[in-house]
Amino acid sequence: MEELKQILRDRQIQVTQQRLEVLRVLRELNTHVTVDDVVAALKKKDITLTLASVYNILGIFEKKGLIMKIGSAGEPVIFDVNTFPHFHVCDRETREVEDYIDDGLMNLLTQYFHDHPIDGVTVDRIDLNLIGHIE
Repeated sequence: MEELKQILRDRQIQVTQQRLEVLRVLRELNTHVTVDDVVAALKKKDITLTLASVYNILGIFEKKGLIMKIGSAGEPVIFDVNTFPHFHVCDRETREVEDYIDDGLMNLLTQYFHDHPIDGVTVDRIDLNLIGHIE
C-alpha cells in the first residue's frame, strides 16, 4: 500500500483511501478499462464507490498523467493504465482495444510535429487510434 501512496504523491495527487483503492484495482486489471469495469472490480472487493466518485478519481488520474483516456474508442470512455508512448487498435464493433507499439512510427510523428509545429499549440502527447476490425 505504501508503494501506491508514493505513486499518488509523486503525481501530486492527494492520498485518500478511495483513490488508493481505485489505483490498486487499475494496477490489478492492468488493461484498458471503463468506469463500469473499475466499479465492478471494486465491488468484488466489497468496496462501494459511486459511479460519480470513480469518474472523478479517474479524471484526476488522467489529468495528472497516471492513466490515459483513449479518445476515439467511443462511449463509454475507455482508460488505459499504460501511459508510455504507444498507439491503439480499436475494434469498431466489439470495442475491444489493443495496444500497438511501434517506436519507429512514434519517432516519425514526434519528429514531424517538432519540424512542423502547429501555431499556438504545444503537443503534450500523440494519440493515434486505428479503428477497424480486430481478427
